[in-house]
Amino acid sequence: MEAFVNALMAIGLLLILMLIIYLIDRVNAIEKETRKVMTSIQDKSALAASPFLGLSSKKLWDTMTGRGGEGLDAVALEELRGQYQLILSKHMEALYQEGFRDGQRGMSGEPPNTRQIQTSKGSVESWIPAAQAKVLYQCGLDASQTPEQEWAPIRASMDEAGRFLLSKTRLDADSPLSDWLMPATAPMSMDPLDSPRVLPKPAVDPKF
Repeated sequence: MEAFVNALMAIGLLLILMLIIYLIDRVNAIEKETRKVMTSIQDKSALAASPFLGLSSKKLWDTMTGRGGEGLDAVALEELRGQYQLILSKHMEALYQEGFRDGQRGMSGEPPNTRQIQTSKGSVESWIPAAQAKVLYQCGLDASQTPEQEWAPIRASMDEAGRFLLSKTRLDADSPLSDWLMPATAPMSMDPLDSPRVLPKPAVDPKF
């Protein structure tokens, strides 16, 4: 009888020990998961607070074209899209101006499809497809060497490139790019950097 009682006590102690081990394991698992969730929340908060959600170059382009941005807050992405319209506008304008200046100097080059863009929120590297970068640069080059009254084919080429870039990034593509980069009233002899220009809506930087 005493042996039976001892066996029951041993089994009881073993069960209690197994329960304690299980509870400790569960507590550790819960603590680990809590730390993971807290770290994720902190990372997302830091990312949302960083300029352009910490994105730049092709990652920024991919996010704006719907091929990236997984795990990012939808509201933050929408705000970023408004910021990106300014970035892309400045990038397109810079390529055209670079081609125009090179043409005035009798030079030509191969424009890179990345460019550092300055905004009041900070500097960010912008990326666009090489084909459209070359088109915008070439438009500036051709415009500098062509009388304004013969700019129609150049404007058409520019507008096609602009429509592609804006539609791919889901931005407003209603106004032709040439309306503000190659306004018909601009003096032909004036460098685009110094000429009065009609800038697109995104050129206003109200949030930065």
